[in-house]
Amino acid sequence: MVALRVARRVLLLTLHVALGMVLTPLVVTRHPAGTWRTNPGVTSWWHNRLADILGVQVTVAGPRPEAPALLASNHVSWLDIVVLGGLTPTDFLSKHEVRRWPVIGWLAARSGTLFIRRGNGEAAVVSAQIAQRLRDDGLLTLFPEGTTTDGRDVRPFFSRLFAAALDTGTDVVPVALRYHIAGAHDPVAPYTDQQSLSSNLRGLLARERTQVHVVFGAAITLRGHTRKQVAELARAAVRDGLRAPADTLLTHDAPIAVSS
Repeated sequence: MVALRVARRVLLLTLHVALGMVLTPLVVTRHPAGTWRTNPGVTSWWHNRLADILGVQVTVAGPRPEAPALLASNHVSWLDIVVLGGLTPTDFLSKHEVRRWPVIGWLAARSGTLFIRRGNGEAAVVSAQIAQRLRDDGLLTLFPEGTTTDGRDVRPFFSRLFAAALDTGTDVVPVALRYHIAGAHDPVAPYTDQQSLSSNLRGLLARERTQVHVVFGAAITLRGHTRKQVAELARAAVRDGLRAPADTLLTHDAPIAVSS
């Protein structure tokens, strides 16, 4: 049964990625900044379909954020992008290494992902790019922990990533992602430094379903705050979202995500 499930998902996943490569250059739209990129609606559909293939079941609490907004989320897995990309027409800020991933890096770049190099003095450049996205009434999601965790808690947020929101007067929306098995901690979904992408993917392909609860917090208005204070407020809100009682984590098949 497990072998059949894995074989079916591998086939569907391969076809879906191939479809993304074909559609990407055909369904482009002009971004307010003048660049051409994949239509956000198609990108959200592609993420939702990928979640469906992998058996990801999503529940949502809180109102979906409206542009312009900077979303600050905890980071547990590469699935975070699939889940949030299916729920919102958001761009992402990602580490530069992802740009070099075969196929996926190209698809991410064409869909509007911004890539950041660590330790190369590019913080000002990236901050300017983030600010421009926000000025263009966009949604941008960043993972201020700077790395993935097992999802049990939230590491301190890098405050410099919030500079663009302060510069543009854009609200910050905290987002909590909780991967769970009937409310208990999920040890399979987290993709940490101790694991390869292929190993993590094998675990997800073999299991019947992956459950994730997404909590969109109240927008944080930045007036009167420093970027360090904003980072601390966002982190506190995300931690609160992770502590939701287990009985509130209802299950609905992806891509259907309902407020609870």
